[in-house]
Amino acid sequence: MSRILVTGANGFLGAHIVKEALDSGYIVRGTVRSTQKAEELKKIFPSDKFETAIVPDLIEGDYSEALKGVTAIVHSASPFAYGVSDPKKDFLDPAINGTLNILRAAHAAGIKRVLVTSTVGTTLSKPEMMSIDTTYGADDWLPLTYEQAASGTLPGFVVYLASKKYAELAAWDFAKEHPELNLTVLNPTVIYGPVIHPIASMKSLNASNLAIYSLINGSKVIPPDTVPIFCDVVSSAKLHVRAIESKETYGKRVIFTKGPGTMYQMLEIIHKARPELADRLPALPEADPLAGKPFSKFDTAIANDILGIPGLDLEQTVLSTVDSLLELEKKLGTD
Repeated sequence: MSRILVTGANGFLGAHIVKEALDSGYIVRGTVRSTQKAEELKKIFPSDKFETAIVPDLIEGDYSEALKGVTAIVHSASPFAYGVSDPKKDFLDPAINGTLNILRAAHAAGIKRVLVTSTVGTTLSKPEMMSIDTTYGADDWLPLTYEQAASGTLPGFVVYLASKKYAELAAWDFAKEHPELNLTVLNPTVIYGPVIHPIASMKSLNASNLAIYSLINGSKVIPPDTVPIFCDVVSSAKLHVRAIESKETYGKRVIFTKGPGTMYQMLEIIHKARPELADRLPALPEADPLAGKPFSKFDTAIANDILGIPGLDLEQTVLSTVDSLLELEKKLGTD
């Protein structure tokens, strides 16, 4: 029975990757930064096939113990926030050097299979998701330079995309020198879905789900359409786990999106399917501000056809997220 290492196992996507891997028969070792986080995660996954390893620092942490007996790595850990005070410290260095750290450790340990989670945003010709008659694929790269990203003049989300781009490029350069790692990079878009990882309060929700929660928490706020395109977390986790055994994905970037999903469309779904929440919801605007505007398309052939992951539609994604957030709110309160 194969043992895989999942970094960022107590994150939104990382926890779902752990669950999917356990369900698929793997022994899973998840990395976390502290003993407390390890104990929290063991309560989520009380299986004897789930192990934890403490690596306090992504950039300089020692993975040698964590990698003993491991046959494959899924590196899903990376920082994300909309705000940024120091682009290098907050985003660029952790993403780039954190990725190189795990790859160097993998090489030293003789690991023959590595997957790195990136984002579809690294394929864009500009940070905005909308564009006319454009299909982005594995040969496309965000044109932002490292110097632009580090300048302190760009919003946090754009710096995040640049950090993922340069982490990817560093990974591919390392893999060229060490092709035996059999690297695959997975590039999902913004991910929504049920929360299974441990969180202390609703304020500590992952950024994407926080947007949906703002629609249903009584604030009557409709967040801006920062990235009006989506995929769901359960399918994204399945994508990672299926890719582990797929030789057809070696040396590939695997793009995964389901399609456009605007805040208006999400709010409309909630209004129709969950009328009992009406007094908590913002009023539905007369029209979607993005109606009629073109959306970029993405080449998802590897995800859909080779790995067989179509993804959930927008309604399934939104409602499973809403129901999960409401259950969490009952447990944690609104603060």
